[in-house]
Amino acid sequence: MRTLLLSTFLIGLVYGDELQNCPPNLHRSTALRTYNGHCYEFMIHRHVQWREAENDCGSKGGTLVVINNIEEQYFMMSALRSFPFNGQGVWIGLTDTQQEGKFAWVSGEATSFTYWAPGQPGLIANIGRKRFILDSLPLPIHLVDEDCVLLKYTDSGHWHDYPCAKLDLIGLVSENFPYVCEYKQIPRPTTTTTVGTPQTMRPSTPSPTTIPTTTLPTTTLPSTTTPEPDIVPTTTSASASGSVGELVIG
Repeated sequence: MRTLLLSTFLIGLVYGDELQNCPPNLHRSTALRTYNGHCYEFMIHRHVQWREAENDCGSKGGTLVVINNIEEQYFMMSALRSFPFNGQGVWIGLTDTQQEGKFAWVSGEATSFTYWAPGQPGLIANIGRKRFILDSLPLPIHLVDEDCVLLKYTDSGHWHDYPCAKLDLIGLVSENFPYVCEYKQIPRPTTTTTVGTPQTMRPSTPSPTTIPTTTLPTTTLPSTTTPEPDIVPTTTSASASGSVGELVIG
């Protein structure tokens, strides 16, 4: 178990720690590389026909490699040199099986970049969809389609169209080559940490207590009427001299 973990660590260290983003069903080894958000599985020890290679890639969730620009072309050649690779070439995911002469990627992506060798895609003579090509048999000329594409390592990585499953007239020769599968990387889950603004807790001020008021009943005291003083008439007596006497109020 420790050996496996150490091996996985060293592979990631040498060929990029993005291997952990490759689909989990892919075997972790030096044959698995990463580039620009994709994983590439170099099946350099397996020689098969084009259709079998494409089926194998598809069964693992990928396609035969799609080369979209010159940088990716250089990546392919650099990876093959690092193994090292001693074969003639590898199958790529370009074909014109759907429409003769119109090469398209198996992924459906636009064919905006090509790296054909001079004179490629080539033919000697056309008879409908068939082409006469040369081989090394005693009967070197036979009839076959050239609908699949090989990145030819022995020709500086230039592309050549090849028969997908070439068989000579006797059935002794077939086109079996290594191949490269391509897969999309699985994005890493992102964790977002939200830093909140610290809040200062202030002591709350207690609300004033409302004391209920008691309304006392109003007592009406009977009013006391002070009787006015009686006017006591005084007896007026006339003096002998005839003057008026004073009125005395008692």
